[in-house]
Amino acid sequence: MWILRLAIGVACALMAIGCATRADLDTLNSNEMTLREMIASDRQQIAALDQSNKQLQDQIDQLKHAGAGSEGGQQKSAAYDDRLTKLEASVSALQVTTPGGGANAPPGGAPAAAAGNGSGEASGAATSVASTWQADLDTAIQEAANSSAPGVKLYREGLDAMKDGKYPAAVGKFALLQRKFPKSELSEPAEYFSANALYESGKYDQSILQFNDLVMRFPKGKYASGAMLREAQAFVQLNDKIDARLTLQKLLADHSDAPEATAANSMMKSLETP
Repeated sequence: MWILRLAIGVACALMAIGCATRADLDTLNSNEMTLREMIASDRQQIAALDQSNKQLQDQIDQLKHAGAGSEGGQQKSAAYDDRLTKLEASVSALQVTTPGGGANAPPGGAPAAAAGNGSGEASGAATSVASTWQADLDTAIQEAANSSAPGVKLYREGLDAMKDGKYPAAVGKFALLQRKFPKSELSEPAEYFSANALYESGKYDQSILQFNDLVMRFPKGKYASGAMLREAQAFVQLNDKIDARLTLQKLLADHSDAPEATAANSMMKSLETP
């Protein structure tokens, strides 16, 4: 995941010195998404290898048990030994291919719950930390009723779609608002709610990109701390605890007095649970 953090760091640096264009950021975001897709594909392959490893190990155990209790003489014993040798060679090859090696080792990047080491419970606890976006949504709907800011019609339609659980429609409305009215004061909350809609749709990679973009554009904004908490939760959903912790640490460093700080501390503790 160091490549992803490097990509995000480069984007932050470019924004800080004021030389990044929107095209630059779009390119970085596209590259980061490609990297995440490659990582996801690798995780699937590793999980498949690990499963094959376990199946072969089970066959070896069964053969050993059957061979120990058989009375077929030396010929039958030799056949068992030959098959065991071939199976054990296959297992050894899989252990070399699978990061972390060994039939009992969880594959690198595989979901923690599948590893059987109890860390899935910690991840579940981390993502269960309450997010404030629903309350923010109710407040935003009330404020939008009296707003005359550019793009407010699209903004209201997006908020209403969010309230009804129509997340793809909400994302479309907010995206259109940002394209047509990029300088509107509603651009910040529109991106925040759009990122939450992506999260609720299970599109965690895309939500991370939008949450991160929001924090870069509005580091001291109203939704910065909420976006960082939600971004950390999205990382946990992708079983990326390293980036989740880094995001929470930044939240606590930059927004120690924010309401989300308490939730961030709780998440940090749950992620440290073995």
